[in-house]
Amino acid sequence: MRLLVLKGLVLLFSIVMIGCDNAEKKLMKEGDELVVKIEKYKVENGHLPNNLESLGIKETMEGPLYYVKWDSVNYMVYFGTSLGESIIYYSDTKEWDYRLRGMGEDK
Repeated sequence: MRLLVLKGLVLLFSIVMIGCDNAEKKLMKEGDELVVKIEKYKVENGHLPNNLESLGIKETMEGPLYYVKWDSVNYMVYFGTSLGESIIYYSDTKEWDYRLRGMGEDK
């Protein structure tokens, strides 16, 4: 009986982990699409948008994607993965990262 319960817990854990991984991949894809919009805005207007509403995207506290203009040339796009954890796209490296850092710092 314990073996059956253990197998059930392992299966449940596996399903949750696969679901989380798929959700992260989906949000990263949406984030990549947002980065394209930001870069297009920058080329067309000569500067970064001040916020998502400049791109015609309604900003909400719930996200799921967030944009932060760091300075005149750098920005971050991020989304939450779990309580207090995020995946962040840094425009200076053009990569997603799990670490919170400033722009232009040691990578």
